[in-house]
Amino acid sequence: MTDSAVRIGLVGYGVIGKFHLDLWAKTEGVKVVAVCDVIPERAQEAAELAGAKAYTDYTEMLNHDGLDAVDICTPSGMHAQQGIKAAELKLHVLTEKPIDIDLVKVDKLIETAKANNVKLACIFQYRVSPEALRAKQLIDEGKLGKIISCSTYVKWWRDQNYYDTAEWRGTWALDGGVLSNQAIHSIDQLCYLCGPVAEVEWARIATLARNIEAEDFGMAVLRYENGAIGVIEATTCSYPGMTTRTEIYGEKGSATFEGPNLATFKVLGEEIDIVGESAKADGRDDPKAIALTGHGYQLQDFVDAIREDRDPVVTGREARMSVDALTKIYRKAGAPKLGT
Repeated sequence: MTDSAVRIGLVGYGVIGKFHLDLWAKTEGVKVVAVCDVIPERAQEAAELAGAKAYTDYTEMLNHDGLDAVDICTPSGMHAQQGIKAAELKLHVLTEKPIDIDLVKVDKLIETAKANNVKLACIFQYRVSPEALRAKQLIDEGKLGKIISCSTYVKWWRDQNYYDTAEWRGTWALDGGVLSNQAIHSIDQLCYLCGPVAEVEWARIATLARNIEAEDFGMAVLRYENGAIGVIEATTCSYPGMTTRTEIYGEKGSATFEGPNLATFKVLGEEIDIVGESAKADGRDDPKAIALTGHGYQLQDFVDAIREDRDPVVTGREARMSVDALTKIYRKAGAPKLGT
């Protein structure tokens, strides 16, 4: 590309879309030129803040003159379909997590982006802290030895009002439950650090306390391609919301994370000091109370990847791993097929 700013179209101006718009204003080499939301007042508010053009029709926004890329902040079950439409017009695509909830659509999005030679990235901020990147490098180098177990525990709080604020929340078509919405960060974290899930040996999901279609509680036993075994336990019914904990241990050491933050990294017979300062918020009891450092890093990385013609830090193929694991969990638990 030339030195001109990358021109972004933002679609979806809900909770996360508002965060993205604010972060784009702090990102170098980019300009939000179009915004789209099905609620006209939201679209207009975002447009005025960004100095952009407002749209309520996504297809119309895609035809905005000079658009280079889209940032998709809509419900999860819409991500792939909207991304495919953009990629077919040779627009680069960034989606919020997960890349979608329907694995078939995810694969089509990845194929479409590749066929049209556009960048495809997904927000997974647990991956991108310096400590997480260093831990990944050390694990890949074998510092922990043969990996024996990789598990995560997501015990968050979302009351009924959270689900009632939007009709799509907790639906099988557009959202899924705690595993696909809240715990997807930790599922991706497991896949990033330990590799793909080969098989889900046992799984159960239940809707115990919330009036939603999908699950507010889920548990699964996983076997990874590297032979490790792990457990996922997730709920949005744990008041007042506990710190997410991910545990990885091998023959020679262990690593633990609290949300995105590396808590410990210990290796038998070695001194390794890579634990950094923790982010102060992880959304355990409030979806608006999330640390945005990782989001900001990934937005800048997306722009730089376009300019430098390289892969973004979390590609579509990387983001697919968590959806593959999620699909295997839901299938084992006998859940309805995600998406439409």
